[in-house]
Amino acid sequence: MNTEIKHYDLIVIGGGSGGVRSARFAGQKGLDVLIIEANAWGGTCVNVGCVPKKLYAHSAGLSAVPEKAAHFGWSFQSGDCDLNKLKSNSDRYIARLNGIYETLLGRQNVDMVHGRAFFVDAHTVGVGEECYRADKIST
Repeated sequence: MNTEIKHYDLIVIGGGSGGVRSARFAGQKGLDVLIIEANAWGGTCVNVGCVPKKLYAHSAGLSAVPEKAAHFGWSFQSGDCDLNKLKSNSDRYIARLNGIYETLLGRQNVDMVHGRAFFVDAHTVGVGEECYRADKIST
C-alpha cells in the first residue's frame, strides 16, 4: 500500500444515483470529497437496470406504431428491428449518461476513483494499492 494517504471530509463508496448526488451536494458545500465506483457511473439503474429496460421496452412498442397510425391516415412500411443497431444505440446512450455523471462530479470538484473499495479501518478505505482517509464514509 502507498504510505501517503490523502484525507477527505467525505468518501462516498458507490457511484450510483444516490452516491453521485450526495458527493455533488457535499462538494457544493465546499467539502473535500472522494467518490469511488467499481464499474460505470450511474450504478445499476443506468447501466444494466431501469434505463436499458426502458430503451428496449420502448423500442419493442414501436412495432405497433404503423398499425395504430394507419387508423389516422398514416402509412408506414413495417420492417424488422436491427438488434445490433438497437444495442449499439442503447450502449451509446448509456455511455452519454455515464459522461454526464462524471461531468457533474467534476464541476463540484469531487475527486473520482475507479476501483473496488475495501475498508482498512473505520476512517480508511483502500482501492488497489492506494488508501484514502475521511472523517465520514458513506456507502
